[in-house]
This record gives sequence, structure tokens and C-alpha cells, in this order.
Amino acid sequence: MRTGQLVVRYHSSWRRRAVLIGLGVVGLIAFYLVYEWGRFDGGYSKFAELQRRRELATQIETLSGENEKLRAQAAAAELAREVDRRAYAEVEKTLAQLQAQVLKARAELTFYRGIVSPEDGIGGLRIQRFQVTPSAIERGYTLLLVLVQSMRQDAVVSGAVSITVEGVSDSRPVELTLAQLGAQTRDDGSAPFKFRYFQNLEQQIVLPEGFEPRAVNVEVRSPRLAPVRESYPWQIHTES
Repeated sequence: MRTGQLVVRYHSSWRRRAVLIGLGVVGLIAFYLVYEWGRFDGGYSKFAELQRRRELATQIETLSGENEKLRAQAAAAELAREVDRRAYAEVEKTLAQLQAQVLKARAELTFYRGIVSPEDGIGGLRIQRFQVTPSAIERGYTLLLVLVQSMRQDAVVSGAVSITVEGVSDSRPVELTLAQLGAQTRDDGSAPFKFRYFQNLEQQIVLPEGFEPRAVNVEVRSPRLAPVRESYPWQIHTES
């Protein structure tokens, strides 16, 4: 449009925007190139970085595999230790049982040796063993008496055993018989026996309240032999 000498031109707005955007993109690219050149000039390489990342990833994968192997080996070693521990415990248990059997066998050997050949060389009737063991009854006990006769005496021996328990009740000395302690005895308070080589006699007793036992007196009588008398301190025997 012309008005006298004045010329007015109209430019399209989208072209201006396109130019500005293009300049901005060129500026960003230039900035990035300058940035990359600066890093390259400082010794940084994008390719080297990518290569290093690949190497690190490979190392991580390798280490992960080795870690899994080590975990598996550790689990196997722990299992082996547990197996060894259980096997050792089983061996110890078996060894303890064998030792108990050996001790029992020795005790039995000593017992039978005392029958066949007494240490003092004197045959006849004797008390081989006396023990007091607790029973299931409150204040109840079992008196175990083992009588033996030398095998050189082949005849059957018979007789009776009298047992009394000495103790203290109400600060006074007291002596109680088997009958007073609730044992099953004959009318005279004794327990009969009859054997050829040996016999175990057991008597179940119950101590009265307030009675503190101190000793046990045993007397073994036989019509054909001299009586045997022994006194034992009150000691409770427990099975090991």
C-alpha cells in the first residue's frame, strides 16, 4: 500500500517464530557441541564411558555368579558341619552307652567273682550289696539287699533277714523295724530268703513324717550258719 512516499509492508508472524526457534535450536546444538568438546578436551570420551559401563556390567554379572557360588559353598559347608556335629554327638552317645555297659559288666564280674572266690577267702553266707533307692511314693524308698553264698557251698541256704532303720524323731533317737515302716514281712518282722548261690531281696518302706534316717542295720540269720550283721549309713543311691 502506498500513501504518498510512505511504504508499509506486513511480514508473516509464523516466519518470525520459525526463525527464532531455529536460532534457539542452533544455539542449543552449539552449546552441546561446546560442552562435549570441553569434556573431550578434559579427557572424557563418550565411547570410553559406554565401554566402561559394559565392562562394569560384565564384572557385576561375574561377581554375582561368584557370589552365588560362594553362598552355595557356604551352605554346603554348614550342612557338612551340622552332619559332622550330629555324627559326633551320636558317637559320643554310643561311647557313653558302651562305657556304661562296660561298667555294668565289670560290676557283674566283680559280683560273680565274689560268689565264686571271695576276696577274704572265707566262704559261706554274706551280704554282697546293700542300696537305698527312692520310690514313686512320697517319702518312700526301696531297700535292696543282695545275699550271696560261695559256690564252694553247693547246698541251698535259707533263713530270715531283719532290718531296722535308725534315726531321729522329735530330737530323740528312734529305731524302726520293717513292719513299722510298712514293709511286707513275717509275723516276727523279718523277711525270709532261700537260695543256692545268690538272691536279691527288696523291701518297700515309707518313712513317717518327722523321722530323719541315719543308718540301716541288717542281720541275716540261717539255722546252719553263723549270723551276719552289718550296719550301713543312710545314703540314697540314684541310677546314673
